[in-house]
Amino acid sequence: MVTAFSQLSVSKEQAHYQVVLSSRLALLAMKKQCAIFQNQSVVSVVESILRSHGFTGIDYRLELKDTYPSREFITQWQESDLEFIQRLLADVGIWFRFETHAEHNCDVMVLSDYEQGYAQVADIDNKPPSGTLDGGTESVWDIRLHSAVVASSVEVNDYNYRTANTDLHKDINTQPKSTTTYGTDYRYEEHYKGLNDNGQVKTSDNNSSEISIESGEWYARLRHEQKISQQVIIHGKSNRYALAPGQWINLNGSPLNNINDGVIILSVQGHGNRTDAYELEFTAIPYQALTLYRPTPIRWPQISGTLPARVTSPDNDTYGYIDTQGRYRVKFNFDLKTWKNGEESLWIRLAKPYAGSTYGFHFPLIDGTEVAIAFMNGNPDRPYIAHAMHDSAHPDPITTINKHRNVIRTPANNKLRMDDKRGQEHIKLATEYGKTQLNIGHLVNEKKQPRGEGFELRTDEWGAITAARGLYLTTQTEPKAQGKQLDMQAAITQLENALSIAKALQNAATQSEAHGADTDSQEQLNKTLSQLTQSGILAYAQEGIALTSPQNIQLSTGNSVTLTSENQTDIAALKNLTLSSGEAMGLFAHKSGMKLFANQGDIVVQAQNANLNMAAKQDIKIDSVDGELTVTASEQLTLMCGGSYIKISSEGIELGTQDNVYLKCNVMQKMGVTDMSIDDLSLPDIIGDYAVKFICKDESGKIYANERYIATLPNGKKVQGQTDKNGYTQAFHSVDENETITLELISR
Repeated sequence: MVTAFSQLSVSKEQAHYQVVLSSRLALLAMKKQCAIFQNQSVVSVVESILRSHGFTGIDYRLELKDTYPSREFITQWQESDLEFIQRLLADVGIWFRFETHAEHNCDVMVLSDYEQGYAQVADIDNKPPSGTLDGGTESVWDIRLHSAVVASSVEVNDYNYRTANTDLHKDINTQPKSTTTYGTDYRYEEHYKGLNDNGQVKTSDNNSSEISIESGEWYARLRHEQKISQQVIIHGKSNRYALAPGQWINLNGSPLNNINDGVIILSVQGHGNRTDAYELEFTAIPYQALTLYRPTPIRWPQISGTLPARVTSPDNDTYGYIDTQGRYRVKFNFDLKTWKNGEESLWIRLAKPYAGSTYGFHFPLIDGTEVAIAFMNGNPDRPYIAHAMHDSAHPDPITTINKHRNVIRTPANNKLRMDDKRGQEHIKLATEYGKTQLNIGHLVNEKKQPRGEGFELRTDEWGAITAARGLYLTTQTEPKAQGKQLDMQAAITQLENALSIAKALQNAATQSEAHGADTDSQEQLNKTLSQLTQSGILAYAQEGIALTSPQNIQLSTGNSVTLTSENQTDIAALKNLTLSSGEAMGLFAHKSGMKLFANQGDIVVQAQNANLNMAAKQDIKIDSVDGELTVTASEQLTLMCGGSYIKISSEGIELGTQDNVYLKCNVMQKMGVTDMSIDDLSLPDIIGDYAVKFICKDESGKIYANERYIATLPNGKKVQGQTDKNGYTQAFHSVDENETITLELISR
C-alpha cells in the first residue's frame, strides 16, 4: 500500500519520485484517540482494534502459546491505534511479523509469543557477491556480531491495595549459569495483581515449572528474557530480497560460532541505485530454543494531574453507589463509548484525608458528582478519585454571600456549620429528622437574623441526656472558659451549708423529743455529688432554679428526700395539699411557733390506733367562737388541776379535792336521773404495710446489676425497671402479705 508519494524533480531525461510503501497496519497510526477497554485480555483488545480498521480473519493470525487473562481496565491515552497495540503487545512479550497470503494476495499480520511463530526459510550461504553481479545465488556476507553485558536478573515489585499485606517482590534470573551478565534491573509497578496467582492461566517456564500469566513472577521472567534475547545482535548483508523480520534462517559457512542454529531476523533495510546492486542490510539475533525473543517494552503514557469524570450508578441512586470496599464507578469525560449505567469503569478507590481500619473520613459521592481522577504514578490503567468538585450543575454551598461560613452538608441536609464572622461566631449541628439541632454561639435563623446567644439543643422528637459517671448542671462559669470542668466549689459549699442547717435543727428537734431529720442520707449524698465521685446529678445556679409545668411534677427516691433552706420554705396548693408518711411524721418549729388554720371547713386531728397527746409549757386555750365545745370519751373523762379533779364516767361523776368546793350560782336544782348519748366515732383498723425488694442473681450467686426487668403486679399491671448496682429492684408495696408479684429479666 502506498502511504506517501512525492515528485522530487522532473527533467527532459527523467522524473525523480519518492514513494512510501507500507503495510495496511501503518494506517492505524492515522487514528489517535483516548479510549477505555474493560474485562478484556490484551489479545482481545488488539483484535478489536484491528477489526475496527477492517481487518478480518484472513488479515491477521494468532500463533500464541499462552492464553492471556482478562484485565479489568485498559486505557488508550493520547496514542494512535498503532502505538497502542504495539505497547500492549510488547508489554506481554508478543511480537508480530508479516507474510503474504498466497491465495488472497494480501499481507497477513502474524502475532506470536514463541518459536513456532517464526517463518522458517531455507539455508543461505555466507558468500559475498562479485561486483554488482550475484549470479542469481542468494547469499549473505559482511556478518558482524555485537554482544554486551546485560543484567543478571530482573527484580519486580508492586503494591495491590486489595491484598495490602501481600509481598509482591520477586527476583528472576533466567540464565543463572551465564558469565556475561551482571547487576539487577529493578522495575517497580509492572501492574500485576499477585506474584503467582493460582487462579490465573498458567504457562511453563524453561524449567517446566508453572507460572501464572501476567503475575509478578511471570513479568520478571519476561523482562529478563527480553534482555537475554537481545544480548547478542548480528548485522549482515544479503541479496535474498524476500528476507523479512520474523524469519528464521540458517547461515551456511558462517564465521561466527554461536549461530549454528540460525538467526531470527529482526529488521531489514534495502538500498540500491544505478551503480550499486540492490542489497539488504539486516539485524538479527541468534536462534536459541530456550531463549525466546521478546520485544523491548514500550514506555507507558503518563497522565499528569487529574482528569474530569462523573460518579455513576445503575438507577440514579439516591445514595452513594459503592461496593463492599467503598469504591465507585465513574464515567470519564474523555470516554466516547456507550456503557450501561454504573459500568463505565472498574471500581475506583476514593482518596481521603484520613483513613484506617474501619475508621476514617468518607462522605459518599452521589450519582452525577464531578470528580477529579488521578493516576498512580501517572499510569492511565490505575485511576483513583483524588477529590470531588462543584460545578455549574452542582453549586458550591459556600460563595461570596456566605464566605465567612465553613460548612459540611449532606444531600439530606445533615449539616455542620461553623461561622467565623467576627463577633457573631456560631456553630450549628443539625439534622432534618425532627429538626434536631445543636446551636452554639451567636444564634441566627435561616435569614441570618439574630435569635439568641449561648447554646440551644432542640428537637421535635424525644430527647435524653445521659452521663454514666455523673452530670453537673450549673450557671457558674469561669471567664474565657478557663475553669475546670467539675469546678463545683460553690455548689458543694451550698450543700455543706444545708447539711449544717439540717444537723442543727436535728439536734434541736432531738432535744425537744421531736422526730429528727435523716442527716446521714444527706451527708452520703454530699459525698456522692462532690466531684461526682459516684453517678449523680448536681444542679446549681447563683440566682435560683425553677421547675414548672402546667401538668404534673414528681420527685421520687428510693431512700430519702431532703428540702433545706436558709430562710423560708413555702409549699402552696390552690386546692389540696397532702402529706403522707408510711411510718412517723414530725413537725418541729424551733423558735417562732406553729400555726394551723383552716379558713373554711373542719380541722380533724385523729390518732386512729394510738394516743393523742397535747402539751404546752404555758397556757392552753380552746375557744369555740360561735358554737359549742364538746369533749367526749367513751370510757372516762378526767379533768385535773393542782391535785383536785373531776372524773366523769358511765358510773357517775366524781369530784375530788384537798380543800373546799365553791358553787357560785343563783339556783341549784336536783332533778331525776338522766344521761346524754353521743354519736359513735368510728376509726379505721390498723392498716397493714408490706414492702418487698427482689435481689436478682443466678444459681452461682452472681449478681445481675443494672439489668432491665418487668414486674407483673397482683392487679395485672406491668412495671418496668432496672436493678441497681447491688442487683436490687425497686420496692413493691402492698396491704396483703400473701399477694404474688412476678419478676422477669428482659435481657435474659
